[in-house]
Amino acid sequence: MTCAVTIAQTLERRERNNGFSAEGARHSLARKLRVGAGTVERLVRGRVKRIDASIRDRLQALLVRELESEIARLTHELEIARQGGAHLASEQIGAIEAHLSAATALLNGGGQ
Repeated sequence: MTCAVTIAQTLERRERNNGFSAEGARHSLARKLRVGAGTVERLVRGRVKRIDASIRDRLQALLVRELESEIARLTHELEIARQGGAHLASEQIGAIEAHLSAATALLNGGGQ
């Protein structure tokens, strides 16, 4: 159960980083997961007695999709920066590589 709670918290934090309020992030996640906002809130707060396997699977699948999407976006940004003549030691390249590394580590289980 803790894994599902951690994933729900990670997904909520990612939504909030995209400019959503806590409530907005939970509603967005609820739509993506096809569950009620109250379910997402209880998950994020760790106040669930049990987690249905289908919800757990949807949480994991959503996290994987979002991380894969972020990795693809960052890889594209990195290619554009390199083609644009940015030096490999530049701050922009370093920031993109750091985000790419963090997303890949999280996808591979290193961030949990």
